[in-house]
Amino acid sequence: MLPIDRLVRSSLLTLGACVVLAIACYEVPEVRDYYSCKEDAECGDGGFVCDDGVCCREREDPICIGRVLDGGADGGSCLDGGTPQTYYEDLDEDGFGNLTRPLYRCVPPQSLPTATNGDDCNDNPTAGGRLFFPGAPEQCDGYDNSCDGVADEGLDGGLYYLDEDNDGFGDPARPGAFCQRPVGWVDNRNDCVPDSGTSYPGAFEVCNGLDDDCNGKTDDTAQIGQACTVSGKLGVCTEGARACDGGVDVCSQVKTPSLDTCNAKDDDCDGTTDEKPDCGGPIRFAGDPSVVFGARHLGSALQGVMGDCLKGSTLPNTTPADVVSGDVWTGSGSTSHVFWAERDGGTWDLSRSLTTLKLFADVASDAGTGTNRDGGLSRWSDHGQPIVLLCGPGGFLRLVPSPAILDSTGTEAIRENIPLPPTSTSGWVVGANSSSDIPGVLRQVKRIEVIIQPAASTGSFRFDFHPDFGLP
Repeated sequence: MLPIDRLVRSSLLTLGACVVLAIACYEVPEVRDYYSCKEDAECGDGGFVCDDGVCCREREDPICIGRVLDGGADGGSCLDGGTPQTYYEDLDEDGFGNLTRPLYRCVPPQSLPTATNGDDCNDNPTAGGRLFFPGAPEQCDGYDNSCDGVADEGLDGGLYYLDEDNDGFGDPARPGAFCQRPVGWVDNRNDCVPDSGTSYPGAFEVCNGLDDDCNGKTDDTAQIGQACTVSGKLGVCTEGARACDGGVDVCSQVKTPSLDTCNAKDDDCDGTTDEKPDCGGPIRFAGDPSVVFGARHLGSALQGVMGDCLKGSTLPNTTPADVVSGDVWTGSGSTSHVFWAERDGGTWDLSRSLTTLKLFADVASDAGTGTNRDGGLSRWSDHGQPIVLLCGPGGFLRLVPSPAILDSTGTEAIRENIPLPPTSTSGWVVGANSSSDIPGVLRQVKRIEVIIQPAASTGSFRFDFHPDFGLP
């Protein structure tokens, strides 16, 4: 035998002897404690089972404390002689167990939470299980949180409106039904500009082309109509009122130029107050292009008494017609004759203090004669002549000379300064049938009429007005 073969055989004999010796010396350890497990196979032999997560034995140490002996799901007994009980997994630990996961035990399991009832409708803690159990408050999530078979009961289920601009008022065109109000929604539909946080009921209205306060009106600010001054204007044309024009706050002119009446204001907006002829009349009638002369020969002998002005009266005319040429008035006949000086396109305000009508004229007649009140001869009818009428939209004033001026056969040079209204010492009075509102008539005089009446039908008269005839 070779040396190498002897060495191998010797080694093998030595190894075999050691193995036999090791087996002869091994002793199985005694198991007296619990070891965690998931299934019986992990616990080995010796009557061990995996119960409640630990390795144990039914009748020897380590004892399976909660294990049911000699029974199934509805029978058997406990080691201490007690009666087993059914427990249910309560993984979400809300006190209510999962009916589909019963555990028949002698004592409550220690390896997982359990409950003595199977009333939970969601025991999954990762799916919000703790929000689901009998008596739980509903969460407005579309689920049955209280496990009574009805989802979201007890919540209002109302109609809400999107408040996109966060002003507390909802868009009427964007409603939504929810079991409770979501964030960004409100319970009213009163927003009139849903995309503007500055427009809502009760907001401050400003001039911007919008209905800021949602009252159905645009730019009706508190300042609208307030007095303001218009720049670049004169007189009453500077008077303005606040207005909102195209979203811009402006001072709008409220007065336009008008006749410059006697009111201490510049009515025609030219920088001058109470100027003629608007206030006080024209200085000379013949020199004012706005004054129109005219005359009528009436078919009635009025004896100086009339109920209205005569230019537009319904009294018929007669022949021959009166003629006005320049500032000369001529006619004939024993009925009443009327001459007028009228403003074309407006009136005169003759209410200013110390206004005087300058009745200047040379009057001649070759008509037949009659007897005047003094018993002398006169070519004029026996009543106070000439009569002067102030005519306007407010009525008329009948001014009568006292005594009469035309009461002889000769040429009369009339030079009368008649105060308006007449004073007690002026030699003129306001006659019968005149309007009672004397100041009202004087504020708007359209026309001045002069009435005469010859004594006889034969002959003619000539009324030659002086250049100073007017209202100086």
